[in-house]
Amino acid sequence: MVCCIDKVVCEWLLRIGNALAAVAGLFLLACGLYLEFGGVESESKLLEFLKLQDIQQVYTVVARFPIWMMVVGSVIATFCIVAVFCTGASCSKCWYCFYSPVLLLCSVAIIFGVVVLNLSARTIESSDGQVIEILGYNLNGQLEVLWAKGNLDNRETLCQLQEVVGCSGFYNEQCRVPPTGDFSQAQVVAGCPAQAELFNATGSLQTPATVTNETLSEISSAAGYNVGKCLYYETENVALGCLSTFAEILYQLGNTLFIPGLVIGSYCLALSLISSYLTCCTLCGKM
Repeated sequence: MVCCIDKVVCEWLLRIGNALAAVAGLFLLACGLYLEFGGVESESKLLEFLKLQDIQQVYTVVARFPIWMMVVGSVIATFCIVAVFCTGASCSKCWYCFYSPVLLLCSVAIIFGVVVLNLSARTIESSDGQVIEILGYNLNGQLEVLWAKGNLDNRETLCQLQEVVGCSGFYNEQCRVPPTGDFSQAQVVAGCPAQAELFNATGSLQTPATVTNETLSEISSAAGYNVGKCLYYETENVALGCLSTFAEILYQLGNTLFIPGLVIGSYCLALSLISSYLTCCTLCGKM
């Protein structure tokens, strides 16, 4: 095999591409550190700086877990820095054989993911945010079953989810007390973890105004988590059910991040192809 493109040029292209990716990883790490240690206003300031208002709900969820931003940023930066130093080095033959398939898998996964999310976003838009469908498969029924099961087995996790995502119950207005005409008392208890705890303890649905702090403290002690806090967020976000919130998050991901996702996937694919070319050159003894 003859390497028709200068091998040195390809090595420099690969180094530059990995260096740019390392900078992106370090920037993600810096954002995570700022959210973790930057104070109470760091989330809003970073949102304004990054101009991410179009995907604010996605950003809000991600910003609640800055540790994952730091981990992902560190992994990307470390991987790409290693790639810069291994390119053209004595260990490059082994490195290319590892690096190329990893980048190829990443590119395929990213491109496939953003295409699926974009198709899902179109379905969500046509259903006014009431249907979550992926690859033609309606997930509403399965999600409702999982939610009901979680409300029986692990209410604390559902309360944490409601707080992080900013939603209340499974459907819009489901946790309103007294119940509206669309929901019965049984449906409120089945879909709202805080109301389920209060109903089991007091025999009736409650609002923050009708239950005392002492009662909430006793119920929280028995449940093993802060039921009062759960009730607060459940009441605060009562107009927005978690199904609609999940749908909005998927819509923002699939609609707004479609083009950036394709660009990132194509970038990974380009680096993988360059590395594959260098692998062929190296294995054929082209120095």
